Amino acid sequence: MKVERRFKAIKIGLMRSKEFGLLQGVAMHGKTYLTTDIPTAMTNGKDCWFNPDFMFGFANGDKAAAYIMVHEWLHKAGMHFTTYRKLKQIDPIIANIATDQWINNRIEIADPKHTLTEMPMTTDGRMGGVLDLKYADWTVKRIFYDLLKQQEEGEKPGEEGEEGEEGENGDDGGGGNGPSFDDHDWDGAEEMSKEEATELKRDITEAIRNNLHAANRVGSGGLSDALGLGELVTPKVDWRVQLRQFLNSTCRKKERSSWRRPNRRFLHEDIVMPTLEGESIKCMVQARDASGSMYYKDRLAQATSEMVSIAKMLDIDQIHVIDWDGTAEYRGVFSSDELQNAPPIKEVLGGGGTDPRCVADCLKEHDIRPDCVVMLTDGVIDNWGNWTVPVLWAITNDVNITAPVGKTINID
Repeated sequence: MKVERRFKAIKIGLMRSKEFGLLQGVAMHGKTYLTTDIPTAMTNGKDCWFNPDFMFGFANGDKAAAYIMVHEWLHKAGMHFTTYRKLKQIDPIIANIATDQWINNRIEIADPKHTLTEMPMTTDGRMGGVLDLKYADWTVKRIFYDLLKQQEEGEKPGEEGEEGEEGENGDDGGGGNGPSFDDHDWDGAEEMSKEEATELKRDITEAIRNNLHAANRVGSGGLSDALGLGELVTPKVDWRVQLRQFLNSTCRKKERSSWRRPNRRFLHEDIVMPTLEGESIKCMVQARDASGSMYYKDRLAQATSEMVSIAKMLDIDQIHVIDWDGTAEYRGVFSSDELQNAPPIKEVLGGGGTDPRCVADCLKEHDIRPDCVVMLTDGVIDNWGNWTVPVLWAITNDVNITAPVGKTINID
């Protein structure tokens, strides 16, 4: 009973605090179990399990227990085990570390002086979890691919302590010996039906929104959203949807006839003819900004990742690849399948200034007449140039930037 009262006191203190009070609805949703049946702590996105011997076994006592408690709540708030199943399928350990990095950075930002929480510390002074401050404003997906890149280059991905033994469910050991101090119940989340997962997402979103509304009523002296929960429940338009809309309106290759929409070119003659529709794109240019500013916060790596994403997502006959900074380097032409493993994807040429006008000059030099040009850049540009073909600026930056020419989408 003493342990239960201690646990309850910490939980109530967190829910009443300015730093973590917005998680109150998330904390109360689902069931909470204190049990020694699991080695550490765990959630499936709905219910939480805490081993009290583990929680209260760290050198920094109640603050470590509070940190673990908030950590599990943020797994729930971020809906990690339903949202990032595909990342888990690629590499479960790195998916675990990526979600933990996202969470732990947010806890540090919300409670920088460690008034209520503190990263669990072992008795020999080692951190019980991962924390790399460079990931403070990154998305889970971006962290994941950065860690995956580290692993491919032979590094230990984002690990602060000693590597633990791999646990069940593709986890990383936990217990303060590996890169995570909790287990991740991906299997439990996957056992939910589609209807249950949809209901859980609705309930978690509603819980966060209700507390955000309450915080607004309290005023400036009330709850703080240093955790960034507001962005989790703000509707976003996936940049890939915007890309599809752009391509559909500009450069679909016409391949088949359809009577769903009459061809308007012949209607004035009272002739009803079908329109041509298509599913593939004939010719696209992907121009990757390789200027010096793109090496800041791994923007170049993100742009490269999105180049591959476009190739995987769309059926494109010809993709002309150009690296550019102050000058353009033509890298070759590939099909969608070929580009995914093409050497130019990994071998970036550039590092100088930023002048996208060189891309238009390169098109003329190589007599390339694309249906569209996709410019992957951070948007740190003075002169955006003049274009005679549809141009889409896919911008990766911490702030939203809108190009004065063509169409802009901001990649998250």
